Amino acid sequence: MFRLGSVTNLKTGASQLRRWRCGRIVIKGGKFVEVQHRLTTGNVSVAQVWWQAKYGRMNDDICWLDYHQPLGMPAFLTLDYIRSGYQAGYKSAVGAVEVLYEITRLRRASAIVAHVSNATISDRILVRQGWQRHLEHWSGRHWIRRFYDGYPESRLCRYTGV
Repeated sequence: MFRLGSVTNLKTGASQLRRWRCGRIVIKGGKFVEVQHRLTTGNVSVAQVWWQAKYGRMNDDICWLDYHQPLGMPAFLTLDYIRSGYQAGYKSAVGAVEVLYEITRLRRASAIVAHVSNATISDRILVRQGWQRHLEHWSGRHWIRRFYDGYPESRLCRYTGV
């Protein structure tokens, strides 16, 4: 994956975030660091997620979230991958998702979809965050966060300090 640039301020970088199809949200110690512009998203397999969760987790306080807008589907974003180190807490993971919600709002997308393959991300936490089961007849745990009736009130100030 090639990094093409970054945005460290969500307000001043809003026009860039509207244009970028692929990105990585980076949170460190529960605080927003940047959104990195990516040429493509990583191609992560279920086996790789399992291996990294069991053996390859870093011992840091960094959390990143990869997302993209599928070609021909401007109303949707796909949450592709969340990586968090052992020291990254709940606040970092939720902060990354809150930044993704802001990007969804900026792009005027209707929903975010995700295939959740890590069992440590419980159905209960997803429901608490406003996600719903999706494509239940498919194998795996598919989830959607819809914004058809508007976007949630922003809680970005908890993660950006602004």
